[in-house]
Amino acid sequence: MRRKKGVKRVSPKADQDFPRFLKRVRKEEKVSLLRLSEGLMTASQLARIEKGERSVCKNMRDRLLGRLGISSDLYENLLDIEDYAAWEQQRNILCAVEQKAFQNAQELIAKYGEQGSRADKIKQQFCLVMQAEILRQQGADEGEIGACYEKAVRLTVPDAGHLCTAHKLLAIQEINMILEYEFYHRRADFAQKCRDLMTFVEHSVYDELSKVKIYPKIVCYYLQEMISQENMQDPGKLEESLEICNRAVEMLRDTGRAYFLLELLEMKIRIVENIKRLPEECGKLQVQNALEEELRECVELAELLKKLYKEYEVPAYMQDCAYLYQQRWVFYVGDVLRIRRKMYGLTQEELCGGDCSARTLRRTEKKESSMQYVALSILLRKLGLSKEYQRARLVSNDREVLRLMEELTTCRNNRELEKAKTILNQMKERVLDEVPENRQYIMEAEASLDWLTGAITEEEFAAREEEALRCTLRVDDLYQMDEVYLTEMEMRCICKRIQILSDEEKRKCIDFIVRIFDRYEINNALSDCISIYDFLIIYVICELGNLKEYQKSTDLGKKVLKEDLKCRRIWGIDGYLYEISWNRNIKMTECLCQCSVFSHFCKQTYYEEFYHKKLYQS
Repeated sequence: MRRKKGVKRVSPKADQDFPRFLKRVRKEEKVSLLRLSEGLMTASQLARIEKGERSVCKNMRDRLLGRLGISSDLYENLLDIEDYAAWEQQRNILCAVEQKAFQNAQELIAKYGEQGSRADKIKQQFCLVMQAEILRQQGADEGEIGACYEKAVRLTVPDAGHLCTAHKLLAIQEINMILEYEFYHRRADFAQKCRDLMTFVEHSVYDELSKVKIYPKIVCYYLQEMISQENMQDPGKLEESLEICNRAVEMLRDTGRAYFLLELLEMKIRIVENIKRLPEECGKLQVQNALEEELRECVELAELLKKLYKEYEVPAYMQDCAYLYQQRWVFYVGDVLRIRRKMYGLTQEELCGGDCSARTLRRTEKKESSMQYVALSILLRKLGLSKEYQRARLVSNDREVLRLMEELTTCRNNRELEKAKTILNQMKERVLDEVPENRQYIMEAEASLDWLTGAITEEEFAAREEEALRCTLRVDDLYQMDEVYLTEMEMRCICKRIQILSDEEKRKCIDFIVRIFDRYEINNALSDCISIYDFLIIYVICELGNLKEYQKSTDLGKKVLKEDLKCRRIWGIDGYLYEISWNRNIKMTECLCQCSVFSHFCKQTYYEEFYHKKLYQS
């Protein structure tokens, strides 16, 4: 029997805790209880949530964090029975809308809307927005669509018309509802309403992953309106439109996303072409050679995107707002307890060990009841996990740690290794080292940086990755297990070692990783884990190619590339294109040009230089 002692017990107070995290971020942003709670609940109810005296469902947690500008993309989600059931229902509705299964979607919306409290404003909003999306795709009357958005907006933003003068806090879903409400009630001042929304987002507390989901859409609507008003001959309007378009495109470049990217590129092409036609005396406009370069880059990227969307049968243009509601890496906490317990070779009685009754654990694993917070925290910690419904790779109540984590990733990708080490040292000063997940993150990051700088050997790197993994996971025979639950960081530790394993161990590791994601594919849920899937599979694809399993490598590359296109993620596309082409053992000039386009757009300087060198050599 596989059995290892649990991880050293850490006080539950060391965990990231939603009430304390919420309060800390709110105070750091100098936001009052009244301002954050407006339209959602009373200030006194929010105060009780921050004190831990009032429970709060996932939808409300997401909305409160969203209003404070924190993207849900940064988190893994462990949910109780009620929240998991609600998430499953929402996911099924989103899938039906995306697949244009409208009758099924309507039935699912009706069923979801009838369950639970009818006073749940956020659930009502979701149902109304999905209903509006169905009506739009069916070509319904604009007044009917607009009525849905008006009802949705007024549930939490009753005075939406005064948005930009009221200093409100709004989540991006609320901004989207206001935008659509204004669009379907289009008045003469719609362009100005878009400008107001742009200003609102620009000066908001949103992190970059939140901003990029809504700002390009607002800009897209604004530019469509400007073009329809025949402003294409006005030098001032053209220059202003180009500047606004560039801001949205730069936001997409910085985050590696493609929300409304093709639409913006095509509008930018049209704007630049009209600027070039103007007489030279019209302007403080940009010089012609700079415009020529901008135009070339836009055309090149737009054509490449269209080609890939067509090849992989993914809609080229944004069709709905489902992406605003999608959640990544979501699990029912009872399943996590069951799977992780079995990984450790523990019975229910052995795991409980007097901290709670085995009957309570049994009922939780069977989805018959939810376990109380304190007992759940203790059991999860025994299994190497912190207890929080939404967990980043680092366990901290400090928002700055999340920002530094993203900055560190960018520096590592671009091989800015000294800067990466400085950022890591800043992070170490701000997180609790006693928390196993934090210790694991720091150890893995230090090992990776030492490996990239050549400070350690392959054997030392492998040993340090293994040591980092065992901060939270102490089981043997991992690759032989049929069902596992691993955190993102544990998967990263496992996969980082793959490139220096023996061929036999490498194949075991590859098969293990592929099996994990096969389960998601069977349930049509690869997009639910796209972030970690995207990160891990590039290692697998590369190593399969090294093992001369070219077809398997190519098939995996195409699969994840399609998922990236569907999820509007373009940071990793160059890597998949490169590996697919390399497997075919043909002249790679065209592929290298494509990879160079994507790496340049995503500001991946290290890889852009790599492709340029390869091009020169070919």
